[in-house]
Amino acid sequence: MTAFRTHTDAFVRANAQVLGISVDSFAAAGRFQEDLGLEFPLLSDFPKNQCGRDFGTYSEDFGIHNRTTVVIDRDGIVCGVYVEARDFESHPVWALETLRAMGENVD
Repeated sequence: MTAFRTHTDAFVRANAQVLGISVDSFAAAGRFQEDLGLEFPLLSDFPKNQCGRDFGTYSEDFGIHNRTTVVIDRDGIVCGVYVEARDFESHPVWALETLRAMGENVD
């Protein structure tokens, strides 16, 4: 999540809203957001993990969301989905490339 914080200015230029979603409780997600100094909301999907289930990112075996980035346009249409469990830095780079391809100003 801190990788997104690094690219805050580019997301602002693109007029994009970054949201994080966690399997943790509201209180735990809030503390995590504060501890990491995130400048975007970190939402809770607790206790049913419905958002993760709806997007197919929730792992029943491990009780977590698989690390996934989704770009949704102004009309609510999913424009791209990126799944990468280990390379955290690649998520905001991919999201910015997707926004650029959609014609948004990220530079």
